[in-house]
Amino acid sequence: MMRRLAAAAAVLALAGCATLPTSGPVQTADPVIPAGYSVDVLAEGPTEDATTQQIVDGFLRASAYGFTDDFAVARLYLAAGVAERWDPAAQVRVYSAAKNPGIAVGSDGGIRVTVDQVAYVDSDGRYTERAPSPTTTSFTLVRDAAGQWRIAALEDGILISDLNFSQTYSASSLWFPTADATSLVPDIRWYPFEGRATTLVTGLLGGPSGWLQPAVTTAFPQGTRLRGSVAVQDGVALVNLSGEALGADVAQRALMLAQLHTTLSAVTLVTSVEVTVNGAQFEPLEPAGGLDLPQSVSSPVMVSDGALVRWNGRELAVVPGAEDLSALDPRHPAVPYEGVDVPMVVLSGANRLVTVPTPESPSVGLLELPDLVPPSMDRYGWVWTAAADNPGSLVVVRGDGGIGAVAAPWLSGRTVTHVRLAADGARLAVVSQIGDATRIELAAVVRDRTGTPTTTGEPLQIGDTLTAVSDLSWVDQSTLAVLGSPLADSGNQVHLLQVGGPTTVIPLVEDAVSLSANRNARSLVVATSDGRLYVRNGAGWREVAQSVADPAYSG
Repeated sequence: MMRRLAAAAAVLALAGCATLPTSGPVQTADPVIPAGYSVDVLAEGPTEDATTQQIVDGFLRASAYGFTDDFAVARLYLAAGVAERWDPAAQVRVYSAAKNPGIAVGSDGGIRVTVDQVAYVDSDGRYTERAPSPTTTSFTLVRDAAGQWRIAALEDGILISDLNFSQTYSASSLWFPTADATSLVPDIRWYPFEGRATTLVTGLLGGPSGWLQPAVTTAFPQGTRLRGSVAVQDGVALVNLSGEALGADVAQRALMLAQLHTTLSAVTLVTSVEVTVNGAQFEPLEPAGGLDLPQSVSSPVMVSDGALVRWNGRELAVVPGAEDLSALDPRHPAVPYEGVDVPMVVLSGANRLVTVPTPESPSVGLLELPDLVPPSMDRYGWVWTAAADNPGSLVVVRGDGGIGAVAAPWLSGRTVTHVRLAADGARLAVVSQIGDATRIELAAVVRDRTGTPTTTGEPLQIGDTLTAVSDLSWVDQSTLAVLGSPLADSGNQVHLLQVGGPTTVIPLVEDAVSLSANRNARSLVVATSDGRLYVRNGAGWREVAQSVADPAYSG
């Protein structure tokens, strides 16, 4: 309770950001709310003889913070009957606080509120970023028996500024195992701080998002439900499941616990999870292990004067066997994960994919197609690429000679420019062009029992605020680093795209053309068109080498 009171005090002065000013200068503020803290703002009910505009204004203020009182105050602004039917959880429309909402009174007495919407969150917490665009919401008002204005017609859901959204909602991951149960894959959701542990478990039991579903599974038997709410006592999250959970075998139960432990670890103060079924202890007591991601190389590999080199944090060191590859015209190395026994590969010119020679083995040609996309290597050793003029499939090859086509009919007729596999091997990021339009999309990767990829799921489009992309790389399991141009801007910048979340921009590197990352944003390296290599240095960048191109960690 004390932390809620402190958080509430920190934002009481900001509560006015939820109002709808119609005159005066724009005021700016830069509040900081510690992550994991809930925010309680005490909204006021309608005042006597309030105008229609004041009623709508008060309703929007109360609904923006309605999760603290189950929207009891917000419902006071609604007419009888409407208050009971209105579903605030149906959707969340997020608008930019940088621009004052526009409010207009119609000839019929209704109120229309226009904002620049920047995101949408559905009833299951799935966040979709969008380029800012005007959105109008209408409210119909009537007088009640006491002659007071009340809202009689409105859309379900709430309208909230991005500032208030960041104080009320938090991004969390629901974790689902890959089909071969070798790792867990995050499904990002946005939930209110209030009751987050309960909401997370409910979301987990509801299963993965549709686009991700082909690549993952869940250990919870169908129909398993949460009984009551999740209580947190002395750091222990107490989860009581319905009887369907008893249908899981021992291996499934251990995997269920792994899903719960990993998902609930996002909740502040939760250090462990205790699971019961219908109130009785659930066996086994330990979650499944062995779900770690593959280890990336710690030093990025890149091309330098016809050789392959590594940046080891101090200097460029030549990769053994790759001292002189000038005859191959090497470009865009793809590096295996630690422990994956396949060679590095490079593009040889624009049309050939070859292995990188070692002191023991010469270079071997793997594939020849016109205008190959820079390769990406997955945790199973498969190298992904495509011909730029795409027939609706991607190409996968292995250093041992395996080759296959991965169906991606949604790419038919497009020009593919980039392909990147996540470390879990279950998700694929693709950049493609349709005419002048650039799309960044994610798709689930479907594999057979041997780990061979066979097809992709339907894509999820992200990065709507970018109009051109020069390169991209997975930063961690839920974030992509994209080197691209935002709307109404022609210069490349590094954008961090949270999968199912907002985009942030980090400081500019002039003339940047390629990048790579390894598990976190601090590992980012960027190469420029004139061969300079930059690494992160505090909040900015530091130049560390010259005459390099196409840096790459594993993946």
